[in-house]
Amino acid sequence: MKPDLPIVNSVELNTSSTLELTNNEFKPNKDQEASAYERNPQREGKYTTSNIGAFLHIVKSSLGSGFLAMPYAFHNAGLLAGLIGTSLVAMLCAHCTHILVKSSQELCYILNKPKLSYSETVEAAFRIRAGTKYSKYTRIARHTMNFFMFFTYYGVNTVYVILIANSFKQVLENHTDIDLNIRWYCVALVIVLLPVGIVRHMKFLVPFSAIANTLLMISFIIIMYYIIIDLPPITSRPMVVEIGKWPLFFSTALFGMEGIGTVMPIENSMKKPNSFLGCPGVLNFGMSVIGGTFIVIGFFGYLRFGEAVEGSISLNLSTNVLSEVIKIFVALSILFTYGLQLTASMEVVWEYVQSNFADEQKNKGYYIVRTLMILGTVVIAVLVPNLSPVLSLVGAFGFSGLGILFPSVVETIVFWECGYKPFQFGFLKNIFLLLIWIVATITGTYSSIEEIITQYRLG
Repeated sequence: MKPDLPIVNSVELNTSSTLELTNNEFKPNKDQEASAYERNPQREGKYTTSNIGAFLHIVKSSLGSGFLAMPYAFHNAGLLAGLIGTSLVAMLCAHCTHILVKSSQELCYILNKPKLSYSETVEAAFRIRAGTKYSKYTRIARHTMNFFMFFTYYGVNTVYVILIANSFKQVLENHTDIDLNIRWYCVALVIVLLPVGIVRHMKFLVPFSAIANTLLMISFIIIMYYIIIDLPPITSRPMVVEIGKWPLFFSTALFGMEGIGTVMPIENSMKKPNSFLGCPGVLNFGMSVIGGTFIVIGFFGYLRFGEAVEGSISLNLSTNVLSEVIKIFVALSILFTYGLQLTASMEVVWEYVQSNFADEQKNKGYYIVRTLMILGTVVIAVLVPNLSPVLSLVGAFGFSGLGILFPSVVETIVFWECGYKPFQFGFLKNIFLLLIWIVATITGTYSSIEEIITQYRLG
């Protein structure tokens, strides 16, 4: 049986690996840009993944809790602007994913390696392709990559804590006389987060992953049923909202749709990696399905609830029994993926702190650090318990860096001799992507922090 691939959601982002690379500069022929695997079209191995399996993994990795925030994203754009904007974000994510995988495959060909993780791809690009003048920045690039990886995935775990706490707060207080501040629910979650988040070995998380995907699929179907009944007329919602809210739309959509952290592990597991790119290709087909799903739930979710839409559409459901069950399902599905997401940020932290533990204490030290990181997500959630601005902040700063900045820089370095020198099309295209990253990061981060401060002052 092939392993269930939410496991790769952050697992093979292992940033603790070290490459032994040559500094010899390599200049590829232009036709090598098409595929780094032309001489080795198939990977051999017991656990290689088929094209269909890879497609399912791509879809599954992006259709997590983030798609539940799409109605809130449309709230910050309008029906028409949200429709167009979501399509553009989907194309942006697909393109940046494409150029990252293309660059990684080229580096695999140069190094005669079967696969490279995301962090290894960034390191290899700077070490062997940036030339003597820029290879000295390899360490800086690696540390910067690690920072973005930590911020993004630790932020995702914090969002998970807030969303789970909100869901249980609603369900409990709708049927009892209890009325507690959301922060108490965040603290109470420590009881369940510790046993789920402390698990180190991925094979033991397979059952959690299977349960999470089943619950999320059931929840999505029923949520769509609730959304499409009794829809108001389209004219009741604005087509375009004020431009000042657009950064929050972009950040939220990017948070939900950007699965760049899962891409390299998925491609690395494929038996036929050539099939991942191209037209139609596994990536393009998968992103089409993801983009379509996000548009549907975002458009109709905002049309249904309007200005009252929450940071997660599940929180807008009524108080009948079925709706409450769905809220619990969503909360549990997110809870059961908490440990998987924590692995990415944990690997980054462990790379820097493991030297402080003696060899015989490393295993114990690992669990101590992991426990502290679990408690840290709860502390941050207690300090900033408002879901939507935290989600937008992670999207604006974290996912934009991982999903736009690094792919465009790496592609430019790797294919410098193949149309990516100054004023050539590839170079200008990536400069444009960097401008998008700068604008999205500055405006999205500013808007998110401003909203966090405002809501914090309001209590």
